[in-house]
Amino acid sequence: MADVHVTIDGVILYCDESVSTLQLENGYSIQKVYLVEIPFRNKITDGNGNLTINYLGSQLHDDNGTYLMCIHKEDTFQVRLPQIAPGVHLTDKDLMCGEQLEEYKDTEMEYLNKVFSLLRLFKKGNIGCKEVFFEHKFTVMGFINNTQKQTSDNVTRNIVDSTFFILSTDEAIKCNQFLQDYIGQEYYLLKNCIDEFTWGLEQVDIPTGFEQYTTALEMIFLAKDQQGKKEVLSKRVSVLLENDPIKIQALYDKVKNFYRYRSESLHEGDGRNITAAELKEMEEIVRKVLLKYLDFCKTAIVNNGSITWETIKENKIIDLKAAVETAKNAGVLPILCSSSKNVSKRSPKRLA
Repeated sequence: MADVHVTIDGVILYCDESVSTLQLENGYSIQKVYLVEIPFRNKITDGNGNLTINYLGSQLHDDNGTYLMCIHKEDTFQVRLPQIAPGVHLTDKDLMCGEQLEEYKDTEMEYLNKVFSLLRLFKKGNIGCKEVFFEHKFTVMGFINNTQKQTSDNVTRNIVDSTFFILSTDEAIKCNQFLQDYIGQEYYLLKNCIDEFTWGLEQVDIPTGFEQYTTALEMIFLAKDQQGKKEVLSKRVSVLLENDPIKIQALYDKVKNFYRYRSESLHEGDGRNITAAELKEMEEIVRKVLLKYLDFCKTAIVNNGSITWETIKENKIIDLKAAVETAKNAGVLPILCSSSKNVSKRSPKRLA
């Protein structure tokens, strides 16, 4: 075995100094670093020393110059060295232990992606890394010094959305608690839905982002082969997020219209109704839903440590159906009937 000393660095896009108080854990720190002092400066600048397009929108300035907010980690881990035996020829590739270094990188990137996904759930802001730089140093056979550099490049990263992630002092405290509360099993139960949401955030094309947000809602609220998707989804979202009758009605109408916009965009190629304002509204709706479901997952785990997402989803659908029926009976939501292929015209199916 050999000890590998690694440094991990990267620029955090679209955030200010307020993130320096965040506790990312797992050995990571957030630092304010002036451009002239960034050790990987040559990787984020052009031949003239100017920031590349990936980082232009994230640069900050004070009296001392241009700076960026960066992540940094130093760590030591072990790799298995190739066995030396008579007649066995070892190549340079064997001595580099490339597969093991790649496994380490993938594990670290999975953790960072989880953290940044949670931060983007906590509040709006295009926070995250475009590139993360790894430098590994270790010694092979007692005298061969090996240095390997890797770059994890998020090729789909949205570098256009200039929404900054900024925390007040109170928000920073709450955000650190949020990370502690939801970085465990509850995150993984909801991961597929969160990934769909963050994929929507990465889209530069407005209609495409809107479609991803809608898909995230469908994954949460709708059973397989759900009839009357637009009606059912709109009602369930509205009773989940609102309590006041007027607000329930308003959100029901809004989500119903949004679902129509999505259908027009996806099936007819007409995304004219989806503006940047609608996109941000839909983003916030999905964010609120996911935050509630993270809490549902955490509570469910306390009662049953082996619970699955499918069970949580089914149980919440039962609760939401009851809430929708209550809202219908109170005249808050409309009572609409629809005939499906499996339901006779004499026995209309109420959409809840």
